[in-house]
Amino acid sequence: MHMTIQNKTEPAWYRWYILAVLVSVYAFSYIDRQIVTVLAPFLKHDLGVSDAQLGILYGTTFALFYGLFGIALARLADGWSRVRTLALGLSFWSVMTALSGAAGSFAQLGLARVGVGVGEASSTPAAVSILGDYFEKSQRATVLGLYSIGVYVGAGLSLVIGGSVVAFWQSHFPDRALAPFGLAGWQAAFMAVGVPGLLLALLIVLTIREPVRGRLEGVVHMGDPKPFRSALREASAMLPPWNVLRLAREGYPRREIVKNLTWLAVAAIFCFFIVRFTDGLLTPERRPVVGHVAGLEITSNVIQWVAMSIAFYAVASWFQSLRLRDTEAASMLTSSRTFRALTLAGGFLAFGMNATTGFVFVYANRYLGFTAASGLQLGAVAAICGGLGITVSGYLADFARRRMATGRLWFTCLTAAIFTLASLVQFTTQNIPLFYAAFAVSTFFVPMWFAPNQATTQDLVTPRLRGTAFAMYSLGANILGLGLGPYTVGLISDATGDLRFAILCALGTLPFAILALVYAARHLESDERVAQRAALGMA
Repeated sequence: MHMTIQNKTEPAWYRWYILAVLVSVYAFSYIDRQIVTVLAPFLKHDLGVSDAQLGILYGTTFALFYGLFGIALARLADGWSRVRTLALGLSFWSVMTALSGAAGSFAQLGLARVGVGVGEASSTPAAVSILGDYFEKSQRATVLGLYSIGVYVGAGLSLVIGGSVVAFWQSHFPDRALAPFGLAGWQAAFMAVGVPGLLLALLIVLTIREPVRGRLEGVVHMGDPKPFRSALREASAMLPPWNVLRLAREGYPRREIVKNLTWLAVAAIFCFFIVRFTDGLLTPERRPVVGHVAGLEITSNVIQWVAMSIAFYAVASWFQSLRLRDTEAASMLTSSRTFRALTLAGGFLAFGMNATTGFVFVYANRYLGFTAASGLQLGAVAAICGGLGITVSGYLADFARRRMATGRLWFTCLTAAIFTLASLVQFTTQNIPLFYAAFAVSTFFVPMWFAPNQATTQDLVTPRLRGTAFAMYSLGANILGLGLGPYTVGLISDATGDLRFAILCALGTLPFAILALVYAARHLESDERVAQRAALGMA
């Protein structure tokens, strides 16, 4: 239901308060997400995980469920209370982070990380949608840039807190049997960052008011009368047998069922061959068996490629469902050349970013002799430089947008190129001060694509699709970038015994991101006009 109203505003301080709280939530999400990076050497020692398994813990187990549940939970945020969606998601992932500290094996820790991904999937779609109804379109990239400060504040704090807790534990409880509850330092670190999120969730419920959707555009969307049903519908559209049964029950042509089952077969065949190929790259010592199912060995590669095959099929099924039942959303999100190119660019950018950030502490520990206490320095650099980079990126992207319609996208191209060059220096030098300097430069520039790309995708849709648009855009960043980036580095490292070579290979994907951004820039203005006409038609 839509209707036109006059704009209603709150005191400026309240809008900025909301932004500050949402930045804090984003920071908590990245603390809980990134802490695996600084704890990695200790996970390798205590749980015996390989580099590829570290990539799975950091990336795949999180990214798959974050990306797929993000679609359903974004639909819930678009139809239900975004404030409640955010608070419930924060509570859930905080509990799962704390439970990660109770893990005694790779499998148990992996399951806890799945829970973190599911909970965090609710966060940013709801937050971005809330901010879209508290700040005018002209401020959107600036506000999203400020919101994205949480990424590197959280990433930096994860290094600081994780390194500090482990260093404290090592100095005060060298004998684990005498430590509180017999916990290792890495287990205590997980619990230390998980519990405070519950208090932040309570603050959200008590102090943030749910804004009316679309009010700043003068066109209000009243939400979904059955939001949970719609969210379950999104989830069921992804996985068999519910998706196939629904296609048959709702009378869609048989060719749609055949098409869906064909995607399932392609995913299964791909999974079979890629598992055989990647298992063949590793020696038995570097190919640990996690368990057995029906007599078959379950290796890290089996987990990775089963997860990615599920992701491929689920996304294909969701696209099919969206095309059949919501022509407006399908037109805006799947037919827009700009949106498709931005999603692909986001995937490549996230691939390079997560490939480097996911292994930066492991690399520094292995090649430069960094200790747990070194996480304090790395974390400080990440928080300061990354936070500053995100802060100025929104303003600079909006400035570039005012100078030319495609300014935000050209800005992203430039910053991606600088990040790549700095990273090449960072992962080839043996000089520790130069490593820190290159890390500072790369960390300053790597997050600068968040705000301009997110703001551009929001400009390509109508108000009712903001959360869904963000979730769809995030599929590229999470499934391609986070789901493949860290694992690929870990796999190449295990196969070659050279982590530096593996990271440099991952950086080779960034030129493809720039090509996708150039393509998006060519079609941006025409696709924005389509979105503007659709918004006017809603009134």
